[in-house]
Amino acid sequence: MLGGSLVATIRVIQSGDPETTLFVATALALVCSYGTAGMILIGSTANPLTGMLFFAVAMVWLARSTGPLHGVSGTGMAAVAHPLVWTLLVAILVTQPHSGARTRADRILLAAALGGLPLLIVESRAAPASPIDPCLACLPEPGWAAEPYQAVAARLVVSVVAIWLAVHLIRRWQRAQRIVALPGVLICLQVSAAAVVPLLTTPSHVAWLVGNAAGVVLQILIPPLVLLANARGWQADAALWERRYEQEARNGRHRARSEIERDLHDGAQLRLINATLLLQMARKTIRDTAEADAHLDTAVTELTMALTELRLLSRGLRPPALDRRELHEALVALTANTPVTVRIEGRPRLVPREVAEAAYFVVAEALTNAVRHGGASTVVIRMRMEQNCLHLEVCDDGSGSTRTLDDQDCLSHLSRRAEALGGRLELESRPGVGTTLRTVIPCASSSQTTRC
Repeated sequence: MLGGSLVATIRVIQSGDPETTLFVATALALVCSYGTAGMILIGSTANPLTGMLFFAVAMVWLARSTGPLHGVSGTGMAAVAHPLVWTLLVAILVTQPHSGARTRADRILLAAALGGLPLLIVESRAAPASPIDPCLACLPEPGWAAEPYQAVAARLVVSVVAIWLAVHLIRRWQRAQRIVALPGVLICLQVSAAAVVPLLTTPSHVAWLVGNAAGVVLQILIPPLVLLANARGWQADAALWERRYEQEARNGRHRARSEIERDLHDGAQLRLINATLLLQMARKTIRDTAEADAHLDTAVTELTMALTELRLLSRGLRPPALDRRELHEALVALTANTPVTVRIEGRPRLVPREVAEAAYFVVAEALTNAVRHGGASTVVIRMRMEQNCLHLEVCDDGSGSTRTLDDQDCLSHLSRRAEALGGRLELESRPGVGTTLRTVIPCASSSQTTRC
């Protein structure tokens, strides 16, 4: 079809008739305008519906460009083409800028345009326009009579849809891109005038020429203006996504820093506190060289392990005590040089990595608080597996306090860590009695549902 239409169009131009050549050139300009815009919009996948409507208009105008070659059949082609192009234009303007009829008013207006299409085709075939007239609702030449009533009804339908569409575009002026709404309103007014004027008076030949020429120019301008409006929308969307990506990147960096700070606070801090206490003890026992050397050697070991743990945590790796070890063995290594008596009860097996890390940090924080703030002499760590959940309890005989878990800023992140795994953290502390920190964390796989 496309190749045949192009060959026929070339033959029309070669015929040399000025009016026919002008019509064919106008039709080809419309084909290029709508076809190019349609292919761009379809290829972009951002507005495919408008692209397909544009391409349909281009195909109609390409078929119309061969009308002068076909005599009576060309006139019939024009009778069908004009109402069809108008209906497609209504659909394009209604669906801008969202590529769809989103509101109830959009759908009703589109239904009215589609419903009036058969009536327009029947009226256009009964009183067809010239095969070389590129108008939509053409201003007929002088001498046209508003008869029969079917023609009057058809032109009233065109006028109602055009005015309705113009009002609709004006009302959504702030939402729709103005660069599309303005020519849309103008073409609606031109079409309405072209339909109504002949019902009231016989237009002059100059009015006929000016009105139809204005309609053709507006038709040619609409596709590039829609492309420009869509390009502005794409640019705005790209800027929005760029801002979102930048914000997400900033949030990601902030979360990474927070996780590193949390892991340093939960894990390496205990090593540094142990080293500090051991150095203090070495200073007090400096007279006993052997005991002082032992404390200093242990402090050096703790500092070395703290530095190793800091390096690993800064790279996002798990604590070294958990590397290739069960949770029980990792806790033994963690508490080996703690200057308090630590007793570990229970030896759960096959604890998932995330659960073991959470338990490790809970014990590290509890030991830090017991040594640094509670003045404890004994800490008991109890662990057991029950209903596929790890139950962990850390008890000390320190001074205790009256604060609750909500008051402990240093434990809030541990609580969030446990909650992220579906668990919970509880704190029980009384002055003069000691402190107990309990946590329960599910050990089921992500595909299972476990409530502890």
